[in-house]
Amino acid sequence: MAAVGGVAAGAGLVWLFIFSMFIPHAASCGEVMEFAGGHMPQQATDKKCVNEGAWLDRTYSAEFTMPREGVAARLREAFPRVDDGDCAGDLCLWSLRQSDKPAGQAAIVELSVNYQSQNTARVKLSAFNT
Repeated sequence: MAAVGGVAAGAGLVWLFIFSMFIPHAASCGEVMEFAGGHMPQQATDKKCVNEGAWLDRTYSAEFTMPREGVAARLREAFPRVDDGDCAGDLCLWSLRQSDKPAGQAAIVELSVNYQSQNTARVKLSAFNT
């Protein structure tokens, strides 16, 4: 009877491990930036990077704070494949996969900037495959 309990417990652990791969969990910012085809801006602080745990496609997100002055130029330098886009934020940059610029592995990269004060901006990055 103990063997049956051990098998059930083992199956439960396997299920928990597999399930946890598909729910959002912390990721290294290096992993997220590599996937997005860019790098974390040098003056970024308060960084939070997440593997969104998609089933078939890969999806990552990151949030960070940086100085508001020159934020667009610094983001374009850090993510060379992005162009101006539309969103609900104060500034939006996005890109579809392009062959003439560094692309990383993401098919789409979106950057949304919200100005927190006269001096700071909060950046939200989403990078994913479709």
